[in-house]
Amino acid sequence: MIDTEITRLIAAAIAAVLLGWACYVTAFVKHKNAVKDETNKSRLEEKRAELYEDEEIRLEKSQTWYIGYRLALIGLILVAAAVGWIAAYLVGQEYILTWVEDAAVAAAAAIIGGMILDKFIIHPIADGSFFEKVEDPMVSYFLENGTLPVKEVKVKEKKAKKEKKVEQESPAVQQELSEDELIGSLSFSEKVNLINRLRKSL
Repeated sequence: MIDTEITRLIAAAIAAVLLGWACYVTAFVKHKNAVKDETNKSRLEEKRAELYEDEEIRLEKSQTWYIGYRLALIGLILVAAAVGWIAAYLVGQEYILTWVEDAAVAAAAAIIGGMILDKFIIHPIADGSFFEKVEDPMVSYFLENGTLPVKEVKVKEKKAKKEKKVEQESPAVQQELSEDELIGSLSFSEKVNLINRLRKSL
């Protein structure tokens, strides 16, 4: 019994560490490259060799781990390992598993559960968009409808599929839709994101 619990914990911990590395090391590298690209682009556009003080500060920060990402990485590893261990424990209560099967269940649950939690809670907290992506839409939905947005996830998935189909259609078909219809079909958060993108492009 103790051996199974130890192997279960080791499998969940290894899977959680690998998941954390994949999520946050790649996110850090992507962020660092994005800052460099943005700085180089602005320097080329303005035809200057030196960096402004705020650009130097941003570049220096991007060279090191952002504190939010460090905390999120640790949190993800701990939470994913716990989810993996608990899932394997619950499955082990229902079915008789070998230590290999038990470890496989723990690792799979750690990866799947960790990815879901990271996508909807941990990563938005780390990059500072938790209120915008998670809390604000939930609170707004609750105040308007009096219930939590359980069904809204399916609606969003269908909407995303529709948007992909529209993107894949020919430009002639897309031109048939008026600007008012396109803007009217966007949610509030999508409209805010569109405005932010337009500001950046100006």
